[in-house]
Amino acid sequence: MLDTVTIKLACSLRIRLPGRQKVSLIPGLKVWADRFGEILEKAEFSLPKLLFGCNGRLLTNQGEIDAALALVSNRLSEIAVVPDLAAWNPRRVDMVWNFELPALPLIMAHTALRVPGILHGATLHNGDQGVSWRGSKSLKMITLYDKARQMRVPGSVLRAEVSLRGKQLLRYLPGETWRSFNPLYRVYRSTLATIPPIQTPAKAATFPEAIGLESREVRGRILARLAHKSSRTFRRYRQRVEAAAAQLERTFSWAEILPEDAPPAAVHVMPRNRARLVGVRRCEEHITEPREQGVTGIKSVLAYRL
Repeated sequence: MLDTVTIKLACSLRIRLPGRQKVSLIPGLKVWADRFGEILEKAEFSLPKLLFGCNGRLLTNQGEIDAALALVSNRLSEIAVVPDLAAWNPRRVDMVWNFELPALPLIMAHTALRVPGILHGATLHNGDQGVSWRGSKSLKMITLYDKARQMRVPGSVLRAEVSLRGKQLLRYLPGETWRSFNPLYRVYRSTLATIPPIQTPAKAATFPEAIGLESREVRGRILARLAHKSSRTFRRYRQRVEAAAAQLERTFSWAEILPEDAPPAAVHVMPRNRARLVGVRRCEEHITEPREQGVTGIKSVLAYRL
């Protein structure tokens, strides 16, 4: 559930770092120091990558979130005087879940939808392999994309991501709720549930449904001829066309896909590289029985990274 987190800090460093530059301590953990390299100002970390060695895995319970954050705290404490978790100031929180659903047709079917509370419409990216909605100043974002394609593994896995920053983060996840599984899931579900359902059209019942049965290129050319229509009318046509193109067997609704009490069964996307999987197992063993490393070890890592 909890994926990438950015925190704002003001901690004295035990070792000097390059000023105002991104430094990768270990895969999945980046830090920034002040201009003099003496104060740790920011840290950004991917919790699944730190815990499992791969961000295709999901954190599925509170225990995994706590273990990943403890790992972050231990690593940061090796280079700086870091306060307890309760005193951390999160500035960005990403919540994610994977679904064993065909990504591309659902992504295209979402392109014409508008999300309440977000002024701008959807934006396609990554060669039409992803769609996102960005709120004002990107403080609230919803993104859908094919995680299997991103990781270059067979199959199709739809990943839905909700990102909150700044004021939106304080609004939806006040206090320490940003690291609690149940509040995170409630915010995640309620946000995705605001996306309008995608209706299953009757085949060729109307003009838009007939266009939806054509190829993407043909649909694009026909819709381009409707550009003179008002934005509202054009959006309505496009929504119905892309919904028909998705060929859904039944109405798709995030409120139904996501149960109220707990998330659906977790779908993990793992890399194909066997050598990397060995590294994942080693990472898990390291987390189970953490090995203390001194500041000297971190210095050598920094020297290598830089």
